[in-house]
Amino acid sequence: MITLMGAIVTTTDSGDGCGNSWPLCYGKILPPQPEMETIIEYSHRIVSTVLGIMVIILAFWAWKKLSRHMRETKTLAILSVFFIIFQGLLGAGAVIWGQSATVLALHFGISLLSIAAVFLLTVVIFEYDKYEKELVVRIDSKFKFNVYAFFIYLYIVVYSGALIRHTKTSLACASWPICNKDDWFPALNSLAGIHFAHRILAFLLFIWLIYLVIKSKQLKNLDENISVVHRAFVYSLIFIVLQIISGAFVVFTKINLFISLAHGFFISCLFVIISYVLLLSTRQAFIRE
Repeated sequence: MITLMGAIVTTTDSGDGCGNSWPLCYGKILPPQPEMETIIEYSHRIVSTVLGIMVIILAFWAWKKLSRHMRETKTLAILSVFFIIFQGLLGAGAVIWGQSATVLALHFGISLLSIAAVFLLTVVIFEYDKYEKELVVRIDSKFKFNVYAFFIYLYIVVYSGALIRHTKTSLACASWPICNKDDWFPALNSLAGIHFAHRILAFLLFIWLIYLVIKSKQLKNLDENISVVHRAFVYSLIFIVLQIISGAFVVFTKINLFISLAHGFFISCLFVIISYVLLLSTRQAFIRE
């Protein structure tokens, strides 16, 4: 919810809807006769505050109830609180002092880390409720390294996409999949080059994910629990296809609001699924090749 509302703020250029006043709006609790930009920005702040409080309550409860039984609970509780607060501070800093496009892109990246931390904390809670123990998957060291590297690369791709949005280069490439009819491969130091580089990174991510789907299927013979990882990669492949399609339609529709929101939603789903695979990979059981 917070991420989607933040995307609405960015897409509608409502970041200055409350001026440089924070947490108030133009120095008031309820600004009189607000414009649409003000309503969008202030609604985002209210929802973020409410959900932030809910995350802190969830983290405190999980720490108190499950930290003795599920080893990741403390770490995920700390990360959930840290990222939700850090995200809010970045947003506040952008309002009060203004921020560069690179920092604003980081704001989206931190929001995804926040979503992932809360999602994983919730998963751990449900694991305990169902199994009263952690789900352990036996994977080899090479595959585990692949998961770690893929997660880092995914974050880089996400950041490059957020950078495009905040540098307002979403339409620097007016065609898809080529950049422009008269410039198929623009120089990477140009605005169109920034956009096209994101497409190349996303395509490589897609190829890498296909490999992980195939590899995880092969590993099913070694551990039946690996089917969880395989299904996660299959779902991830579906979301990355949807992500690519929605990215193309962002260009075709000249940044339609709902298409842009779908683009952000699909990458969020992909990110949390891969975060879950990363969690499984950090658990101790593994096999040697």
